[in-house]
Amino acid sequence: MPRKVIDVHGHIVAPSELYSFREFLIGTRGHYGRRLKGFSEAREGMSHGRTGVIPPEELEHFAREHISWLDHVGTDVQLVSARPYSLMHSEKPARIVHWWAQTVNDAIATQSAFFPDRLQGMANLPLAWGAPIEDCFDELDRCMNDLGFVGVLLNPDPSEGRAPQEVPGLGDEYWYPLYEKLVEYEAPLLVHSAGCVSLRENQSLHFISEESVAVMSLVQSEAFELFPDLKVVVPHGGGAIPYQLGRFRGTYWEGTGRTGTFDEAVRNCYYDTSLYTEEALDLLVKAIGADRIVLGTERPGDGSHKKTTTEGWADDIAAVLRGLPGAEEKGLDQMLGDTALEIFPRLRKNLEAAGAL
Repeated sequence: MPRKVIDVHGHIVAPSELYSFREFLIGTRGHYGRRLKGFSEAREGMSHGRTGVIPPEELEHFAREHISWLDHVGTDVQLVSARPYSLMHSEKPARIVHWWAQTVNDAIATQSAFFPDRLQGMANLPLAWGAPIEDCFDELDRCMNDLGFVGVLLNPDPSEGRAPQEVPGLGDEYWYPLYEKLVEYEAPLLVHSAGCVSLRENQSLHFISEESVAVMSLVQSEAFELFPDLKVVVPHGGGAIPYQLGRFRGTYWEGTGRTGTFDEAVRNCYYDTSLYTEEALDLLVKAIGADRIVLGTERPGDGSHKKTTTEGWADDIAAVLRGLPGAEEKGLDQMLGDTALEIFPRLRKNLEAAGAL
């Protein structure tokens, strides 16, 4: 059995007041500051008093609700980030992107402090479309040094579908200063697309498109050669890539001048299991290998529904993995938690401090 069942892909459960604050920022464009009218400055909640949006006891209540969802499927620990649709990286001016990221990070930190043995924070970087990557470093440093987060959620398309052709791929040097800092912090990144305003694709399809582009950009670049300790987790089974290996094994890959095979290259990344069907999960294990797969469910999220009136939850993915033919021999414990503890050293340290390991 794994030491802990660890879900690397979860998002915050919070009251509507949090998202009302987001609408306040978008509506005012920051012209009236970052304090929501009607809340006393003395009413500290999240954000260390910066916004006074939600008192800590209410955040604790919603964290308990979140944990009840995890208990239903036997998850011990979940890594928590912002709801991706809410991140508004393409909104202007950039200050409201920063204020929102800080606010959500503080809410996650508050909930994690209440339940450090169950919830751990993933930093939401204030990526502002068109801005230098270095602009998000102050918030990254705060999340790592002050809030004790264990990794980073990275949106590969801060334009949110407005102009993805203008956004550098994750193999581009634009991102290298961030990778250098993540290696220093021993903080993996979870490549997760965020909002999408495109008329051609909805948000869920944008996730798969951007994750596919991210994998291809990374494996065709020098990123893993320059940053061999960089840990990258790609959600939703890696977008389309693991299911299209045959297409990229041939002349397309050979013509790039990269060494090794395409199959070997894609194993520089890790892939989570938020796929929701036995067929897709079985193919992911066969194509990638259990040692490069980590449990990810997004529970509660899009998969949180009963398969039928008599079957279990669609996002009880650990149960599906246990039921795959030869799961134990293929590396079940690795997928359910052991690999997560290996690639998230800050997580291991936090759980040990909380007496949870």
